[in-house]
Amino acid sequence: MARVVLAGPQQLLNQALRGLLIRDGEHDVVATCATTKEVLGEVMRHRPDLLLLDAGLAGAGTARPLIRAVADQAPETKIMVMADAVDVELVSEAVLGGAVGVVDKRSDVRTILRASRAALMGEGVVPRAMLPSLFQRLAASSSQPDSLDQLSRREREVLILMGQGLNNARIAAELSISRNTVRTHVQNVLAKLDMHSKVEAVSYVVQRADALAAALDEPDDQTGGGGRSS
Repeated sequence: MARVVLAGPQQLLNQALRGLLIRDGEHDVVATCATTKEVLGEVMRHRPDLLLLDAGLAGAGTARPLIRAVADQAPETKIMVMADAVDVELVSEAVLGGAVGVVDKRSDVRTILRASRAALMGEGVVPRAMLPSLFQRLAASSSQPDSLDQLSRREREVLILMGQGLNNARIAAELSISRNTVRTHVQNVLAKLDMHSKVEAVSYVVQRADALAAALDEPDDQTGGGGRSS
């Protein structure tokens, strides 16, 4: 059962979401937070699998510093941002901070539960219509040097398949390796490229498709980080 921390300024909404997640039978809400100061403390205390963070908790400011703090200090916790209005500015801020996605908190029950399950699996949750604008925004915001040489050949293959929108199960089938091995490769790729979510990885692939294809033709002389192992 997934352990969840709920964080939002509206106690009634927190309680409604708590009841929704508990009734689903797949989530255990271990804490609720109503202030920014409480969030990091509860996350560090409980080490949840998922933090559902209301963007309104940061008030007039941005939630990005809070998201980054959680992502840095509790990297095992997936972060899903909830918002009254989802736009490309909010989504890019959340993703760059380290969230795996954003969901409209006015969505129906099934949408919120589906988004939570996807986040727990490490999948990016972003409105499809926003993807082109989001990729452009992420590319413009990135100041990273070319980091492809840090990746093994297998990690490059995994990165390319991530860019095609394949989930871990489909990547495993495509490369004839186990899901656990795929999960390890994905974690290595994100760490080496200093990324916090698959959404960032997909944007990287879209922008660097030619370089990635060329990189697959290069010999793999790495001895660690996955190498040619399956």
